[in-house]
Amino acid sequence: MNTVRTTMESAKSDTPRPKKSTSEKKIEANRRNALRSTGPTTDKGKTASSRNAIKHGLLAREVVITAGDGEENAKDFHVLLRQLWTNLQPIGTIEELLVERVAICWWRLARVVRAENGEIRRRLDTFDVDVHLSRSDRLSLIMYSLDLLRSGDLYNSINEADKNLSSRERRLAIQKLQTDLKKDEFGVTVLCQFWSRAKRELSETGRISKGVHRAISSTVGLSNYPLLLSTWLGTAADDGQEQNASPDGGTNDNLGFNKDIVMWLIDKELELLEILKEHAGTNARLETDVEARSLALPSADATEKLLRYEAHLERQLYRAMDQLERLQRRRKGESVPPPLNVSLGRR
Repeated sequence: MNTVRTTMESAKSDTPRPKKSTSEKKIEANRRNALRSTGPTTDKGKTASSRNAIKHGLLAREVVITAGDGEENAKDFHVLLRQLWTNLQPIGTIEELLVERVAICWWRLARVVRAENGEIRRRLDTFDVDVHLSRSDRLSLIMYSLDLLRSGDLYNSINEADKNLSSRERRLAIQKLQTDLKKDEFGVTVLCQFWSRAKRELSETGRISKGVHRAISSTVGLSNYPLLLSTWLGTAADDGQEQNASPDGGTNDNLGFNKDIVMWLIDKELELLEILKEHAGTNARLETDVEARSLALPSADATEKLLRYEAHLERQLYRAMDQLERLQRRRKGESVPPPLNVSLGRR
């Protein structure tokens, strides 16, 4: 009896048991749960999940600059990729690669912003020095040109353009130089020194030396000729010439030269120059501020290059997002129409 029972139990154990069948309701429930999955929730799990794309993505391995002066923070890219991974929930290799492409587009767009920042800083970081040198060069050119005028060499060059200038055109060019001198704070200071020297000579000797008068003549002659004429009447004669000789052979004394009136006119000119000096300083500061604000954008060439590159990256980004969305909708069983492609080329 025991032998029979043992034989029956052995036969039962050798008989394969039938597999449990999974109901359609259970399968559908599993699918719904998979769609509702939010992915890993812990920091460790998110980090591991974000690196899944790095394991398979060829582009992501190279997008971060990890050496040299332009080194970027690889952790920042991993954070960006992890956040996109969590939000977009890719499933499958294709979706994972598209999420990776989205992350790369955003990373490269951030470089565009940094490049724009660099282009602006390139001009602003040296702005103060550039402005100072530019104004110094402009003033030096004016002063040098007026010194050539004083020595009589301003238009004695071999420049054909200078030779073709009429007398009136030359006077207008000189007048502009003298006017521009009064628009510069340091230029006004130089004029104040000339007039102060002339006033001191008048006070001490009753006359203005030829050297000071020539300096005044070259710097203000065509911008304030009446004052220049009044000082000429009190100009000392050169050695070997009759003192105070006038163009018609008479003397300045016969023309009614009055030292006190000339000194009064010089005082008025000095008062005006002090006002002009203050305005020149204010205008220079305003001009500096305006120029600095105008440099808040990159140069035209740099802007055009940045805009083209940014537009290219945005097209790639939107294309990747669109492809990812279509794949995910199709995976969820939604009906997705084929993409509309419009050709704008000629046939």
